Amino acid sequence: MTYTFGQLPRRNPPVGKKATASSGSLIAFFLLLGFASVPRLFILGFWIFSSGLGDAFTNWIIPAAGFFIAPWTTLLYAWMWAISSDAVHGWEWLAVVIGLLLDLWFVAVAARLAR
Repeated sequence: MTYTFGQLPRRNPPVGKKATASSGSLIAFFLLLGFASVPRLFILGFWIFSSGLGDAFTNWIIPAAGFFIAPWTTLLYAWMWAISSDAVHGWEWLAVVIGLLLDLWFVAVAARLAR
């Protein structure tokens, strides 16, 4: 037996009221803001209290760009470098890829909230 589904009914916006951000999107924005600040705080702490960030990258441009563009990837790369103390090898790349996926997820959620 085959079932067919029709189009869902449209929600009518309230008459006479401007569309405002719902409380759910406001909460999501603050959660996203907190999620974005965590790796940046760790990068700052890693830079201030350890020499691992300077050892992992040859110059300051890449970690500075990573601080703004891809903080989870930058943080996990420097952390994996500090674990093995000379390079990122083998399974450590998995952590860096997870950081990249977290950064891409962050961008996707931020773009969705901006709509």
